[in-house]
Amino acid sequence: MIESRLYKPRQLSPPQWFWFLAFMGLLTRLPFLRIFSAETTDGVLCLTYFSPDLAPTPRFIILPGYPALLWVGQHLGMPDWLWGRLVSSLAGLLFLIPLWKLARRWVPSEMAGIICLMALFSPLLWEWSLQVMPDTLFLAAFWWCLERLVTVYVEKKPTAWWQACLAGAVAAVTRPEGFILLPWLLVSGVSLNREGVWKKLGGLALLWAGPLYFISQKLMTLLYAYQEGMGFTQGAGRIRFPFVNFIDHFYTYLSQPLYVFTPLVFWFAVLGLAKMARRSGPEGEAFRKILLQVYVIVFISRLIPATYQDRHMMPFLPFLLLAAGYQLESFFESLEQHQGTVRLMFWKNGVLTLCLAWLALFSSAALISENDSFGDIKRSSEFLKTLPPDARIYSDEVPKTQYWSGRKVELMPYLYENTQFNPKPGDIVVLHSFYVPRLSFVDRHLIDVHDAKVLHEEMSMVVPLLTDLMEDPELQNRTMATAFRFKPQFFRSRVYLIRK
Repeated sequence: MIESRLYKPRQLSPPQWFWFLAFMGLLTRLPFLRIFSAETTDGVLCLTYFSPDLAPTPRFIILPGYPALLWVGQHLGMPDWLWGRLVSSLAGLLFLIPLWKLARRWVPSEMAGIICLMALFSPLLWEWSLQVMPDTLFLAAFWWCLERLVTVYVEKKPTAWWQACLAGAVAAVTRPEGFILLPWLLVSGVSLNREGVWKKLGGLALLWAGPLYFISQKLMTLLYAYQEGMGFTQGAGRIRFPFVNFIDHFYTYLSQPLYVFTPLVFWFAVLGLAKMARRSGPEGEAFRKILLQVYVIVFISRLIPATYQDRHMMPFLPFLLLAAGYQLESFFESLEQHQGTVRLMFWKNGVLTLCLAWLALFSSAALISENDSFGDIKRSSEFLKTLPPDARIYSDEVPKTQYWSGRKVELMPYLYENTQFNPKPGDIVVLHSFYVPRLSFVDRHLIDVHDAKVLHEEMSMVVPLLTDLMEDPELQNRTMATAFRFKPQFFRSRVYLIRK
């Protein structure tokens, strides 16, 4: 006699998962669009991409894909920074679609939904979905292209290849790393069908003409970033031991995911990657020939530049979550053979709850501890709106100060040429401790020599749980900053009136 099971687990259907994930995504994004006080320098430069007279663009690689979407919102009359955050949030939610599709090739719909939930609560995706930055748009386009390339390899669909070309072009016009996809697009297009190869190559060239044109204008800036890491630049900040820089980044990118993606998710991902790499069949071959190879190139490309930020690891997020979900599903399947229903549910619910709770708590702590990043600069800049219209304003930082104040701001001369700074009576000087670490010394000089009066002062504090602003400029955007994740960083901005 076969004993009937007293309990049958109920699973959500794919449409139900869609609406549940959409609801959770909007619930964790829309109420927090104003949580950050200000924007990063890159964010302001994206907002002012088509207005170079408002904020001169420094040495940053910013492509027009994301700024073009911001430009649309600006001309619709929406607050530009709020529209930018909304675009980032929506892009972060759209990224779940290709993540779901690719996850369904490896795991059932229940685990695919869990993978998408872990992505929603991931600190990197959550934080950068609430700021004006192109990272989430790039992630959505990059992963969509990879999902379509896998579909081309497994199902031999020509339409999927054209969709991959389009998604890849969007990724490439958003961030330079999108060009990594181009060789796989070429190979998959040629191997898909020998007939009409020239038509495909022509279509690919047409779709990628825009990205190639825009990257050609930024090529020297891009090369400079790699020259800096290889020690080919000059000046006090020159990297004197490029191999040490390479090794430093190598171990950083191997160790920091344990912290950034949380230990449970990371170790499940490591075990899952080993299983996925050994899997047979078309999915296993696609993983080894497309996903694994692309991410090896992405990993190597991260080791050469001297700069480091935790957000640089965001492209690895779906890759590791997919592997972690595959390992979790394999683990739960093994338990079904040896454990009873109640014990299986205990293990399953316990492990999944721990993973999701850890991610959610870590993300919440990061949002709270870093929500005033550059807040002192924004608030001091807004004070400039109250000054007389004819006031001449100098600052040690132009893009953000000028953007938030809406006033013409001049860079202090000694910062770009060997010229002594001689302000006139009535001039305004705005200094930020982030750019002038010895603010107390400069403050005393302005008071003693120019009889300066402090009109306004603002302060901000961040705890860089995810690498953020650092008081020490030697630590800014460097791997060494990871050693100070739990040390509060304090910043000040002061507005002076020159009286002599």
